Formats: sequence, structure tokens, C-alpha cells
Amino acid sequence: MKLIGRALAGLVSMASFISTISIVLMMLHVTADVTCRYLLNQPLPGTLTIVAHYYMIIVTFVALAVAEKQEAHITVEIVADMLPPFAQRLLGWLSFVLTSAVFTLLAWRGFEIAMGKTKIRASIEQGSDMIPVWQSYWAIPIGAGLIALVALYKLVTEVFGVKSALTHPLDDLEMLHE
Repeated sequence: MKLIGRALAGLVSMASFISTISIVLMMLHVTADVTCRYLLNQPLPGTLTIVAHYYMIIVTFVALAVAEKQEAHITVEIVADMLPPFAQRLLGWLSFVLTSAVFTLLAWRGFEIAMGKTKIRASIEQGSDMIPVWQSYWAIPIGAGLIALVALYKLVTEVFGVKSALTHPLDDLEMLHE
């Protein structure tokens, strides 16, 4: 179980890195476009399409598992805090089951759509250029599949009372300093 947790933690770390790189590239790209637009009167072609179809998709979907691993999703605990511990645990398990199910369905459907877009080599016309966007469709099944796996792993570790290997020892030390 620890090996699976470490592998998932590695994949989530990679997803975090990819999302971070996408944010940096998006900032640089938009800054360069604005600079060229106002200083040279020549905007960079395809900026809107690339931002919307690459950077934003990657940042949104690939980083979902990062939030799940760090338990950073929004929760409302008004009623749950008043329940007995066993009922709270059951609600936690139910949330892992629902998260896994919903994101598995999203990954499955996203995979089907990505396959279709890949087959037709989907692209978008912007100005006189055609910008290929079929590659960006793969971020959805990858990100959704990864969050589904993380939620399923968390469910199994919670139900069987096994210590999760999703957290890195340094993550625990950083939390102590906060």
C-alpha cells in the first residue's frame, strides 16, 4: 500500500510541477503579448487560443489531484461537526466514493473525447493561422483520472486504517512550522 501511495504522491508532484510551469508560461506569454501589442503594435498570434486551450486546461484539470492530496478542497462542516465520530467517518468515506466515481466518469468521457479530437487532429482557426488544440484534450482524462485514483487510495487507507503514504515526510515538517 505504501508503494502505491508513494507512486501516487510522485504523480501528484509531477502534476503540481506541470501546473506550475503552465502558470509561469501563461504569465510570460500574456506579458509578451501585451508588451508586443502596446509597444510594437503587433500582438502575438494565437495568444487567446493557447491560453484558453492549453494553459488554463492544464492548470485546472492537472492540478485537481494536488488539491485532493493536500485536502485543500472547500468543505462545509457545519452539520458534520455535530455528528458522532463514526458518522463523520462514514461521510468522509462517502465523499471519497463520490469523488472517485464522478472523476472516473469524467476521465472516461474525457478519454473518449480526447481520442476523437486526436483522430481528427482538432485545431482552431485564429486569424489566418490554424492552431492545433487536440493535445490539450488529454489534460482532462489525465487530471480527472489522477484525482479519482488519489480519492480511491484515500478511501482504502481510511477504511482499512492503513497509514497513507501520500504525504512526503517533509510535508509534515512544513505543516509544523505553520
